[in-house]
Amino acid sequence: MSAVSIGMLALTASVLALSLRRRNGEFSLLLVVGASVVILLSLLSSASSVINAVNGIVSASQINTGYIVILLKVIGICLLTEFTSNICRDAGSLSLSSNVILAGKLLVTVTALPLYTDILNTVLSLLQR
Repeated sequence: MSAVSIGMLALTASVLALSLRRRNGEFSLLLVVGASVVILLSLLSSASSVINAVNGIVSASQINTGYIVILLKVIGICLLTEFTSNICRDAGSLSLSSNVILAGKLLVTVTALPLYTDILNTVLSLLQR
């Protein structure tokens, strides 16, 4: 799906949701969530090209694949957190949206801990020389 198609789908869903919100807020929210899911699913089809590019970079640079796995997990957590937070905000639950953001930050920190440990060990080994 092209950027223009995504933009048109999002704009159409937003206008329809705005007009439905006055009469039936539940259908409005379902419309927004549905359009968001359709957009995300259409973007997943292009994920294979991103994965192939990352694999090419990893093989050319001989980077530890564990670092790439951590990076991809963190990116996934960030994207999912943003998506979920926006849905909560659209539903009118700002406190739930804030909690989702906080949980995402904590999950990113926990996921990246092995990377922090490796960096700290490298710095300590350099200082001991």
